[in-house]
Amino acid sequence: MKMKAILLYGKEDLREVSVDVPKVGPNDVLIKIKACGICPTDARKYYTLSGIIPKLPFNPGHEWAGEVIEVGENIKEFKPGMRVVGTEFGGYAEYLLMSKSAPRWWTLREIPEGVTYEEATFTEPLADVLHSLIDQAKVKLGDWVLIIGAGQMGLQHVMVAKTIGAKVIISDLIEERLKYAKRFGADIVLNPRRDNVTEVVKEVTINRGVDVVILTVTNQSAMDQALECIGEKSRIVLFAGVEKGLRVSIDTNKIHYNEAMMIGSEWVGKGLPNKRLYEIALELIASKKVPIKELITHRIKFSSEEIKRSFEMIRSAKTLKSIIVFD
Repeated sequence: MKMKAILLYGKEDLREVSVDVPKVGPNDVLIKIKACGICPTDARKYYTLSGIIPKLPFNPGHEWAGEVIEVGENIKEFKPGMRVVGTEFGGYAEYLLMSKSAPRWWTLREIPEGVTYEEATFTEPLADVLHSLIDQAKVKLGDWVLIIGAGQMGLQHVMVAKTIGAKVIISDLIEERLKYAKRFGADIVLNPRRDNVTEVVKEVTINRGVDVVILTVTNQSAMDQALECIGEKSRIVLFAGVEKGLRVSIDTNKIHYNEAMMIGSEWVGKGLPNKRLYEIALELIASKKVPIKELITHRIKFSSEEIKRSFEMIRSAKTLKSIIVFD
């Protein structure tokens, strides 16, 4: 039996191919994909081959949800007909095989009642945001948090930071995105073309500076803005990856004299991932405390041309979240 898959063969080389549906072994679960989110990292891989690329050609889709079709004889926790979500490359395909031996097997979870396939695709990115704010930034009740960038990941940071009880300032150049941020609870929305971000931060924090800066976009102006807004013991989280070769300079005195900390944030943690965050993400989605479905601006068909158009929209900031909807 054949299925359609969409694979990345090289820079800007995305192809539709016909491949065999994976055969189910004793420790495997076969899943029919129902929805797959398009992640900004998918677009970055397509344009620059940056980030994690196991081996070309490969299937970049990793924000998927679907229905269990068949399980191996040793699988007891999943049954045909169950709705599941997981994190593993392979989501740009009609079927995906998860094996118990895979490093990310533990991400495979049943979707709670009341959560749609589309909503479930946000489990991994929302868990990433929880890691960023809780594990890396250590945000607590009452903290001032500056989020630079109001794309879909920046907006998820707004939702979670407000759930924690932080006071949120968000900065972006696109007015429509700032309207989303305000809707999701941001206390102050700023456009650097119109507003003096540094002066606003000084005013609202009484010259103390923000406790946390989250960079959901990384470039020189964003880094400069972050460093101008910190104070003593502030924490800067580098949430966004960048295209291969991009460099930014840092005024190290801003870090040194403030005893500030700058730290990266990748997935739900390197080495020993914080597995509990997947459970918390699903709980937040199921409880509707984070209205992630409102981030979906485009639903597309499963085709290479549609996916490439979505990559173009991501690169030109003309979409928040695109979801592939399978028939």
